[in-house]
Amino acid sequence: MVDKAPVTNPEAQLASYFAKYDPAMAKLGKALRAKLRARLPGLFEIVYMYENQGALVISYSPTERGFEGLCGISLSPRGVELFFGQGALLAKSDPKKLLQGSGKTVRHVVLNSVADFDRPEFEALMAAALKIAKLRLDPGAKGSMIMKAEEQKQRAVRAKKAARPASTRRTAKARR
Repeated sequence: MVDKAPVTNPEAQLASYFAKYDPAMAKLGKALRAKLRARLPGLFEIVYMYENQGALVISYSPTERGFEGLCGISLSPRGVELFFGQGALLAKSDPKKLLQGSGKTVRHVVLNSVADFDRPEFEALMAAALKIAKLRLDPGAKGSMIMKAEEQKQRAVRAKKAARPASTRRTAKARR
């Protein structure tokens, strides 16, 4: 049996994540990624792969922390969504009530095509999100990709170990 070497190139790793989805969904996700990269130059692209939920999330953040992201895309069994990190504050900038969700901060919009992203309502939401975040984008800036997928796997393994019954943990400790 031949072991596959881990993918170390972030672009190749991301391509392998997109390949896990229906071709039409992957194509839409890739096209939206290209649009967001062009619209948000210089921001970090932070990639999360949630294997147990079947979700790929790419957050666009001014820092190396995804939870501080301005917006992002999510591919999951539910479909492709554009989410806004401060979406709850965007209600005034959403007269057509496109934003969905009821969380304290994040809101999302379901996208069915790349043309949805090009609608004026989405541009208004993006402009408002940038204003709320007080971000000025540098068109010449290059953003970098940060893969957090491996961290997610390690965190899941730690959580699984922590969830074991206490009697099992004590027995395992006693054997050492």
